[in-house]
Amino acid sequence: MSNASLPLLWATCVERLKDRTNNRSFWEAIEQTRPLTIDGDSIIIGLDPDKSHYMGVINQGSFQHTIHTAVREVFGRDLKFRLIDGNSIQEWEIVKDREAKAAAARAASAAAAASKPALGQGVYNASWDSVHDAVSRAHSDTPVRTLPQGKARYANEALYILAQAMDNLYPDPPDEASERGVARILDRISHLSDIPAPVLAFELERLRVYLQSVEETEEEEA
Repeated sequence: MSNASLPLLWATCVERLKDRTNNRSFWEAIEQTRPLTIDGDSIIIGLDPDKSHYMGVINQGSFQHTIHTAVREVFGRDLKFRLIDGNSIQEWEIVKDREAKAAAARAASAAAAASKPALGQGVYNASWDSVHDAVSRAHSDTPVRTLPQGKARYANEALYILAQAMDNLYPDPPDEASERGVARILDRISHLSDIPAPVLAFELERLRVYLQSVEETEEEEA
């Protein structure tokens, strides 16, 4: 199946979905989507970044069976439905790259935890002090760290380290000591990357939401 045929096929899916649901918010949301590609056993559907607020509507669990059924009927095969915040195949490639990095990071963390049973929770997850040391070492390991792109790469790596550590060290709801531990590390990353700490905190929240969604997707596929 060529990507050239996707717009017409997806338009047919959209019409069937509107016929089979009685929810105006869903109708408005699904009309904003566009097909990007079929990648393996998944159909990749995009939303313009300025319409990303529709993602929550479309991804509601109550609509997933209807979407899956309509896709199977129109495309003649079982395809997993993937909705991304982006409107190009290039942005889908970026999403795949992030997911691959997240999976590799989790595998590395699991391997490290297995090889260091004394920590019990992975190399960086023993305490906030160990996380602080880890993000400092990551800066030393970053090539061209004095250049803007090097600072950006360092900040990205350091936020991944912090996000992984928070899975074990950051309670829900968080206590004051945990909040101060995270703030101290964000200040350290900010100092080394020249990126304001509030900006890093915002990106950290986005990263944690993204990693959680990837983990939930992998659990559903397992």
